Formats: sequence, C-alpha cells, structure tokens
Amino acid sequence: MPVIEDLRDWADLASDPWPTLLIGNGMSINTWHKFDYSELRAHAVFESAVDQLFTDWNTSNFEEVLEGLWHAERVLTAMKENSEGVRALYEHVRQELVEAIQRVHIRWNSLPMKNLQRVAEVLDQHNLAFTLNYDLLTYWALMYNQGSTEIVDFFWNNPFDPLDTEIHSATATGLLFLHGGIHLWHDSVTGETGKWTNQQQGGLLSQLGDALEANPNRQPLIVSEGRHAQKLRAIRRSDYLSFAYRRLSENHDATVIFGASFGPQDEHIVSALRAEGRRNIAISILPGNENKMVTAMAEYKAKLPDQNLLFFKSTTHPLGDPALLVSDV
Repeated sequence: MPVIEDLRDWADLASDPWPTLLIGNGMSINTWHKFDYSELRAHAVFESAVDQLFTDWNTSNFEEVLEGLWHAERVLTAMKENSEGVRALYEHVRQELVEAIQRVHIRWNSLPMKNLQRVAEVLDQHNLAFTLNYDLLTYWALMYNQGSTEIVDFFWNNPFDPLDTEIHSATATGLLFLHGGIHLWHDSVTGETGKWTNQQQGGLLSQLGDALEANPNRQPLIVSEGRHAQKLRAIRRSDYLSFAYRRLSENHDATVIFGASFGPQDEHIVSALRAEGRRNIAISILPGNENKMVTAMAEYKAKLPDQNLLFFKSTTHPLGDPALLVSDV
C-alpha cells in the first residue's frame, strides 16, 4: 500500500493565513449523519420509476439520477419523441430532495449549542466563507452566536439587494451560500431572493412548510440540477447566487476546503477556484482506508493542477472533530 507522506494534521497548517473557507457536506455529516445522500434517499418518497433508477444505477446521489434524466430528455427531444414524462420525473427528484432535507434535518432542540458555537468560531477566523450545503447549520451558527462572533450573510436588506453588498466592518466574515439553502427563497414573479427569518429557536425549520404554502411564489432557493452547466445557469438566474459565485471566482486568497469532494456536477466550483491563478489551498481528507485517501488526493490534484495543494486529516480540524457527531435522537 502507498504511504501518505504529505497528509498532515491541521495544527501544522493553522498558523498560516487562510482568509477563505469553502465548506461541503462533510461538515454537516460530521454533525448529523442523516445529511448523507443515502439517508436523504431513504427519506424521499419517490415514484416507482425513480426508485428503479436509483436501484439500477446503484447510487444514492440525487444529482447522478438528475443527470441521467437530463440526458434521457435530450435524447428524446433529439428523436422528436415526447419527453414530458422524463421532465416530470426530473422535477419530482428535485422536489423530493428539498423535502427529504427537511424530513431528515436535525431539530433545533436536539442540536447541542457547542456545535453551532464551533461552526461560528471557525467561520469567524476567515474573511470569506462559502458553503455548498443546503442545511441550516451555518445559518443557525450565524444567528445564535451574534454576540461572540461577527458573521454577515449579505441579507441586511431582505430581499437581497445586489447594489448594497459592501461589508463595512474590516473584521467581519462574509458568509455565502453558493447553491442556496432551505432558508432562502426565490420569488418566481419578482425574481427577488430573500431569506425566511424566525426569531424563535428552531422555528424556521418547523414553520417552513407553512411559509411556502402562504407564499406560493416563493420557492426554496436550492441549486440541485444534475449537470454543472445546468447548475451554473440556475446560479445566473438569481441575483444573489450570481453575486456569491462571482465572489468565489474573483477570490485569490489562500483557501481551506473542508468536506467538499467536487464530483462532476461541481466543475463550475472547480473552475471558480482556478479562475484567479495559483494560490495555496488546504484540503481536508477523511482518514481511514489508505487507498481511498490516496485516490481522493490524486483526484484533487487532477482537478486543481495549477494550485499549491496541501492536505490535512479532516478529524484534526475543528469542523471535523468526532465529538461533534450527534447520536440518533
């Protein structure tokens, strides 16, 4: 077996400047294992045809199924065959992803406050923090640690105002949701983007269904398309998401990537990371099977060949602390 000589502890890198942070689903899974795709699939209520696709392709990844349906629709269209049924299945999978996230999401009263405090403390150490996650963990961390940290999400105007995005505090962290989130909405009539707010602890999650029913034009802003080009088109349709993606593309600072694996559907994120030339990028690797770790490191090197890559064990980073994992409740 190969020896991983350049996989380090986070402590070896922590003293270096890291102005930028990019978070993936690995962070959320380290708090609540039901954020894993396999759990989301188990809690989704699919039509039988979609269940069959997940089984045939031996996957729990919603985006892989969405990509397959996208290809099927393109084939039928090229053959001048009716593709409405395939398109309906595509929208069905997207909707079930949103609803499955709500079903599996850890409730506020089951979430130790130390978890949110830890997330907030980590975010507060960076100038910009980007997340690919749809869940509420980073949003809750922002909301409930305002006295001890300085994190802003650019929604000081609600709806979001693309002409008012300057952070006036030199010490504040700007938090951006690159693929949206279940707390964000897009108005299909006005085109505006906003966030659901609730001052009661945990009320946002429990009342989200009522909010959607009361505001039928406002749908959850979640970018779950099956191909990276589709994701990018969805991002460009939103003033907020366009702003977030532009900030990532224009960023050239040293960056920590935690819990993001960058599958084929995330090529637009990889392109954004490469847009401003060479920089130092520290990437978390889940320790365990050595072959898997070597493969993961090789994949990052192939995707980011023009960057200075450093690798660290995810469990040695504050966001990967095994003690943060919440048991079933």
